[in-house]
Amino acid sequence: MLIHVKAGADRDKLSQIMSNANSGDTINVSVIDQFEHLKSLIVAQKRVGIRIALLDDDGYVIRQIATKRREATVDTNASAIPEDTSGAFTARQQAVIKALERVMHHLHKEGVSLVGYSDELVAVPSTAKSSHSSDLSLEVDTSGTYTGSHKL
Repeated sequence: MLIHVKAGADRDKLSQIMSNANSGDTINVSVIDQFEHLKSLIVAQKRVGIRIALLDDDGYVIRQIATKRREATVDTNASAIPEDTSGAFTARQQAVIKALERVMHHLHKEGVSLVGYSDELVAVPSTAKSSHSSDLSLEVDTSGTYTGSHKL
């Protein structure tokens, strides 16, 4: 459910709204103090599945937070890469891939191309006149996640 909080709502009303909110609800506010108070309530009450959005005068989201349940407990002795025997990506891995896609969009917007040279990934300005000139190239630290096609 979408809940719109009036600008004059006091802390008691905000507490009541948070107490009555259900998983999947979005609470929209237009006052920063209300946003901060709801944020503290969501943490204190350990509410899951609720989204709080701070809107500007035109109704656009300025800031937002959302809570969700962790999918699995973290084992500090386990490998950094979660194992999935089904071969599918975990939700966390999918989120990281989406973040990478957003980064790629920003690279494109800023005029940076990523080029695979053998087993390394290299960034070059998209405006470079020569075909991926080595003097303009910058090797990207991929933390071992990029593998050139010849190594597959």
